[in-house]
Amino acid sequence: MAKAIQNFELLNTEDKLVSLNDLLGQGKPIFIYIYPTDEKFKCNRSECPFKENLEKIQKEGVIVIGISQDTVEEHREFKHKYNINFELLSDPTLGTIKGLGAYEKVFVNGIEKEKVIRKGILVDDKGHIIKEWEPLKIEEEAEDVIKVVRSLKSH
Repeated sequence: MAKAIQNFELLNTEDKLVSLNDLLGQGKPIFIYIYPTDEKFKCNRSECPFKENLEKIQKEGVIVIGISQDTVEEHREFKHKYNINFELLSDPTLGTIKGLGAYEKVFVNGIEKEKVIRKGILVDDKGHIIKEWEPLKIEEEAEDVIKVVRSLKSH
């Protein structure tokens, strides 16, 4: 049996708490994309692979959520600047990010630090984890996520 995902509550760009359980109540699969920071994305006026690839997944009828340790204000600016139409959630304490296994310990100059890693998690409408990805870039996995979503629909 598929592993159930743990509920979480994080603030969105409107300073409202978003609960995974509330989203599950919409009866759609959810794709959670965890990433280090908004500023890591090399978006320009003509192209923003982060936005475009997550929107491709969203067009399949999937609720898309981005989670990073950025503040609500940083997410708000990023979302506005690139006209992003899915939720960006702030996890400054890394509690949810760690709970979802999207971090690792690294040594920098002999000092142990924690580092957020990119991770995609597809959850069905019942809260079961269908598949997890650890892409370096979302564009490397978007098509595979879409294939898995489509296979869910055909069952």
